[in-house]
Amino acid sequence: MKLIIFDVGNAFCSIISSPNGYGLMVDCGSNEDKENPVDTIYRYRNWLQLRSYVTRQGMSYPLGLLHITHPDEDHVRNAVRIKKELTPYLMHKTKWEEFPDGTDIYNEYRTLLDNCYRGSNPEAIDWGFDINKTFSIPIEVVRNNPKLKDKVRNNSSILRYIAYNGVKVLFTGDLESAGWEWLIAHDQDFVQTIKYGVDILIAPHHGHKSGFPKALFDVIGNVKMVIHSKDSEAGKDGTDVATQYSNYACGAVYNVINGIPREGKVLTTRSNGNICIEIKDRAFDVWTEQASFNHTPLYQTNVNVTNRI
Repeated sequence: MKLIIFDVGNAFCSIISSPNGYGLMVDCGSNEDKENPVDTIYRYRNWLQLRSYVTRQGMSYPLGLLHITHPDEDHVRNAVRIKKELTPYLMHKTKWEEFPDGTDIYNEYRTLLDNCYRGSNPEAIDWGFDINKTFSIPIEVVRNNPKLKDKVRNNSSILRYIAYNGVKVLFTGDLESAGWEWLIAHDQDFVQTIKYGVDILIAPHHGHKSGFPKALFDVIGNVKMVIHSKDSEAGKDGTDVATQYSNYACGAVYNVINGIPREGKVLTTRSNGNICIEIKDRAFDVWTEQASFNHTPLYQTNVNVTNRI
């Protein structure tokens, strides 16, 4: 299993190459000042080794699934290129009409993707994961709960939990702190699923303080590594929660491409560029395109850069 967390500024997009080779994309954000994720996928195609999903009727789709955590523009603005060049077989989403401000949702996403995926009885894809589950607060609850309704889109984020070969990854969308408290208190399936821990946490709401998941950490304890899109842990603009996350991360070793290994608790696309992870045999390897200046270089030639679980 391989994944890339793309450097798209303060937006979000990630691609997973499943154990069976099918592509699962989480959100489709982009940034005009950064390399488009579609182009990054082309650049990493030999490493990702994605294969198209071919249906029983012989239709071929470059992506098996596009998972939209929630339809804020920074999570869906790459809709045109995804539809044209990486057409998914399936989408997992909340329909735009269910949001009280649905007509304000990014129009190209609504017309090119959301509106086109309204079918039923799709084929089940054999991804090869050990666990692959989604969780969310029902949108009717979000719309009526006084603690949640001020951030309907964020608090209706659809989370995805994937486990493979002993490594557990949680994608969290933009779920706010109040949403974490509700989910932990009311969704026992979620609690039972995560109680054995999370190794790689894709931090909620890009690392903003409003999404800090204290309720989650109270259940799972520390994680190995946190990834978000804000700046590094060194007190720069935008580091409103990095110190808090460091308190709940044990730390992991990562290899800088064409550089030396470093160790850090929080990796950020803002500091590290595209972040590549490979999971195998109860361990994960991490490569980044840049180094965080505040992460410790490991100069020893015998450093083992595999993070064993």
